[in-house]
Amino acid sequence: MKALILTLSGAALLAVAPAVAQTAPAPVKSHRGHAGKAETRAEIQSRVATHFAKLDGNRDGFVTQAEADALVAQREKKQAERAQKRAERRDPAAIFAKLDGNRDGKVTRAEAEAARTARASAKGKPAKANAAGGLFDRVDSNKDGMITSAEFAAAPRLQHQKMDHAGMRHGKGGMFGMADLNKDGRVTVAEAQQVALQRFDRLDLNRDGTLTPEERQQARQQRRAQRTKG
Repeated sequence: MKALILTLSGAALLAVAPAVAQTAPAPVKSHRGHAGKAETRAEIQSRVATHFAKLDGNRDGFVTQAEADALVAQREKKQAERAQKRAERRDPAAIFAKLDGNRDGKVTRAEAEAARTARASAKGKPAKANAAGGLFDRVDSNKDGMITSAEFAAAPRLQHQKMDHAGMRHGKGGMFGMADLNKDGRVTVAEAQQVALQRFDRLDLNRDGTLTPEERQQARQQRRAQRTKG
């Protein structure tokens, strides 16, 4: 069960394919989370144990397919809710309504600036003078100093997003077997750690017991190359 494996050992480690060749790693520009720092085998084991405890709902020392599925469903629900909220924030009609302070069906430059100032203030940041000016002029197609709902709807989607700122599963059965090493229908923390460490060792190209961001990046590059060849 990929969902289980990713959760137990960290997506940054286990989502990448095994490293095959040991070519010189490319410079790493930026990283996030665990992928942005070096990790040892002991740290991986500790992180797996922490994630395992979250999955083991009944605290019996085992994670079943049902427990893993429950966590996946919970995460998918949260992701769907976040996606819905993003879609609502980017809806042109909803964005226009936020900008149209006096509800007269038109957005003036002053309203656009006021909306941006309010948003900056809510974030505790100083508002930039005339920050919405250039964008306002591009959306105001007839240059009358006002934006109608029709003009706003006709503007490119990227502009809608910027104006908004101004105003405001894979098949789980077989994968479960990857972690269920003794095939008893349950996964123990030891099994989860073993799977994580096996992948760790494949990615640890120089075999020094530490997985670096550069090694992770190299694995990603090799995975992309393999997909291209395939």
